[in-house]
Amino acid sequence: MLLLPLSVLILLTQPLRPLGAEVKTYSQRTAANTCTLVMCNPVENGLPGRDGRDGREGPRGEKGDPGSPGAVGRTGMPGPAGPVGPKGDNGSAGEPGLKGDSGPSGPPGPRGMPGPAGREGPAGKQGDVGPQGPPGPQGEAGPKGEVGMPGKQGSAGMTGPTGVKGETGAPGERGAPGVAGEAGPAGAMGPPGPPGAKGSPGLKGDRGAPGDRGAKGESGLPDITALRQQVEALQQQVQNLQNALSQYRKVDLFPDGRGIGKKIFKAAGVEKSFQEAQQLCTQAGGQVASPRSAAENEALRQLVAAQNKAAFLSMTDARKEGTFTYPSGEPLVYTNWAPGEPNDNGGSEDCVEIFTNGKWNDKVCGEQRLVVCEF
Repeated sequence: MLLLPLSVLILLTQPLRPLGAEVKTYSQRTAANTCTLVMCNPVENGLPGRDGRDGREGPRGEKGDPGSPGAVGRTGMPGPAGPVGPKGDNGSAGEPGLKGDSGPSGPPGPRGMPGPAGREGPAGKQGDVGPQGPPGPQGEAGPKGEVGMPGKQGSAGMTGPTGVKGETGAPGERGAPGVAGEAGPAGAMGPPGPPGAKGSPGLKGDRGAPGDRGAKGESGLPDITALRQQVEALQQQVQNLQNALSQYRKVDLFPDGRGIGKKIFKAAGVEKSFQEAQQLCTQAGGQVASPRSAAENEALRQLVAAQNKAAFLSMTDARKEGTFTYPSGEPLVYTNWAPGEPNDNGGSEDCVEIFTNGKWNDKVCGEQRLVVCEF
């Protein structure tokens, strides 16, 4: 009975060690102490001793040597989660990461609602005039026009010779004198002066009353009525001459002439070079046709269309290449070039021809073209 309290005491005084080491040590020490206290020999089939109830407590044993560490025990079960700690301070911002790859394009979204109508923009500038199209086919000749209205009355004729000077008429009555102005106020009388020298003659006296009016003299001009009759007779004669001239002009223009304003274009009916056409028109008292307006060009177009032949015009660029002028050297005031003309094809097209559609083209002067003169 004494051994058990001793063993317990020894175990309490030893440092904590693994359970296997404690059991081994306990067994060894119990056997040793038992033999020492009882002084017995090793038990070999001996009988049990007397009951040790009367024994006293033995001396305290010495602290045993620390046992060798035991084997590592198995990992224990995790304990329950502890309470949530207080929120920590915000950490410093990290460096930006690398840019990720672009993701695949998403499907197209639904079509949006149409926006409100935009404001009306400013009016655009007028475009350039496009090139003139090719001439159309020649139309059929129209019906003969009606007789035109009579022309305007011509200007008055030249002034006739001065009539005979009439006799000098009697002098007319002299007009009454004008009203005299009011006299000014009299000045203050001064002190009498010394006797002066003889004075100059006094002022001329007032004019006397006018005499009786004389008889009216004869007029120096001829009778007005007779002059008016003569003027009316002359005007009638001029009108008759103008009507006759207009009739002769129409006959002369038919069928190879056209008149526009004060000009007459006449086709000679032959084809010549430009130089020969100039000579022919000059001998006739005119010149090669020189249209200076759209109306004149249209009259020429009708003339050459009736002949179905192109004709020379008077303009050339012989003085300066690319600059066409009239024979007088004046610059052109009207043109009607065909598209792409003048182009000086071949480098020798210095003259101008008019087609049956009224368009112009630069042409070699030595070519043969219809002669049309202008008067």
